[in-house]
Amino acid sequence: MCHSNSNLQQLHFDGNDIENLPSSIGNLHKLVMLSFNRCDKLKSLPGSICSLHYLRVLSLLDCGIEELPEDIGQLECLEELDLTYSKIKHLPDSICKLKHLKTLILQRCKVCKLPENFGQIDSLNRRDLRSTKKRDVPSSICKLKHLKYLNLSNCSGLEKLPENLGDLESLNTLDLTSTKIRDVPSSICKLKHLNYLNLSYCSGLQKLPENLGDLESVKAS
Repeated sequence: MCHSNSNLQQLHFDGNDIENLPSSIGNLHKLVMLSFNRCDKLKSLPGSICSLHYLRVLSLLDCGIEELPEDIGQLECLEELDLTYSKIKHLPDSICKLKHLKTLILQRCKVCKLPENFGQIDSLNRRDLRSTKKRDVPSSICKLKHLKYLNLSNCSGLEKLPENLGDLESLNTLDLTSTKIRDVPSSICKLKHLNYLNLSYCSGLQKLPENLGDLESVKAS
């Protein structure tokens, strides 16, 4: 039984064979970190986890969980969500309520589509989508004024970037390695802080903006 007066702040279940969690885990109100890395037999999280209002890090790397609780947006202090190698295919719309989320890692997970209002997470500064199944990037992502790092490498189905990509005014790293993009939006030239742009192995790339030379900060390509 998890007691409501617990002072526990970090809880790690990494690499074990746990299959179910008690709903009383939601009583651990002082938790700031919860990790289920490589718990491949764990298929779901109890809805009560959304009661952990001080939780800052939720790590589900290589975990068996197939979906997130619909009310995950109630984790109002969450700063980092790691879904690397997870089996999750869908992100609940409520994820857009995570106003303090800074890092979202979807590397090699099965998520194919992001919520349309994803751009509401204006605190996000690191987004890693390497090797996901994504086919497009919603234009709302360009509302993320604090986004500094965007990795779309090895998203083999990705063919197009949002035309308003240049609205990501804080972006300094953009990795598009091994995608199927055919052109780069001319608005990219507005990214005054961009210092790393990788277009390696983009075999379908046909066109670059005429004013690409305006990217004065770029150091690698």
